[in-house]
Amino acid sequence: MRDQRTTRFVSLYADTAGEAAGPGAHLMDSWCPPCPPPRRHGSTPIDAIVGLAVRLGLAAALWSWARANALPVRDWGEWRGWFQPDPGLVTAASVWFTGLADAQAIAFQLVLWGTLLPVILLAGFLTRFAGLGILLCAVFFAIAIEPQGWSFALIAGALGLYLALRGAGPLSIDWGAARLTRMG
Repeated sequence: MRDQRTTRFVSLYADTAGEAAGPGAHLMDSWCPPCPPPRRHGSTPIDAIVGLAVRLGLAAALWSWARANALPVRDWGEWRGWFQPDPGLVTAASVWFTGLADAQAIAFQLVLWGTLLPVILLAGFLTRFAGLGILLCAVFFAIAIEPQGWSFALIAGALGLYLALRGAGPLSIDWGAARLTRMG
């Protein structure tokens, strides 16, 4: 009895020429995409909301850190004024990165990327790379800089991992670029 059902199933559904194809079925039906097309991974409204919330949260934390560790901006038109590190950050960088490079240059880079990364995250541009960078910085922060601040590093690292794996979501430049190039 079971063999009869199996052979009946195979005769109905094994290929497009079976009975299930119907009398009006055309040979090209198997080549055409299904209608409606299946949903793409990460294209739901929930993905848009979560991606935007993660990016907003990380951008706010990074921006506030960068502004707290930079000198106040005197001239809004001069770009270097935005990235001048506080002398306390320069001293801390000399301790954190002993002998690797100039502490002033490292502090400048930290403030530069702490200021630019929120803008990049809000736009949703190269968010997978930004997420990977945030994850690596969170690991470095928890291991080398402030081991007692592991809870913040865990949260920032988890959000960075989310962005590295899932991307920014539908409300981003990355998503639009992938759709335009037909990669996504």
